[in-house]
Amino acid sequence: MSWTDRLAPARAAWAERTAREQILLASAAALIILILAWYAVLAPAMSWRASAQRDFVRAAEDFEVMVEGTSRYRALSAGAAQAQRSGAPLRTVIGRTANARGIAISRVQPLDDGRLGVWLDTVQADALMAWLTELAAEEGVRVDRVSLDREGDGVVRAQLLLAGGAA
Repeated sequence: MSWTDRLAPARAAWAERTAREQILLASAAALIILILAWYAVLAPAMSWRASAQRDFVRAAEDFEVMVEGTSRYRALSAGAAQAQRSGAPLRTVIGRTANARGIAISRVQPLDDGRLGVWLDTVQADALMAWLTELAAEEGVRVDRVSLDREGDGVVRAQLLLAGGAA
């Protein structure tokens, strides 16, 4: 059975209709086709574009939040590292690290602003510099002022003004 044979009853029904009915049926068919085209093709395409635009805006906002969060994380982690490094009182850190290096502290004077005045009567210059480098790198201690007097071959007398990393 061919298509012409299958469409014969529909053509006969169409031919039986008046011109006015044919116009109304053709208009209804066109309207149905337009509605189907709108809901099947155009509306999804337009909503997809709007959805993609909303997703882009949301992604841009998320990116901004991530940038803010990253900078906040860096600031907090720097503060946490600083707090961890200077978690013990400055006087304790100085005494502990000096004893570990075999450096004898002759006098420690706490100052009102949280800094410490430290006096060393005799110390090897190399040992002193290594100790100060360790304090700065590992404990976050800042050397605000140094006064050195030569006592002998490689031996110095030192007066130091030290501050914690948070100061």
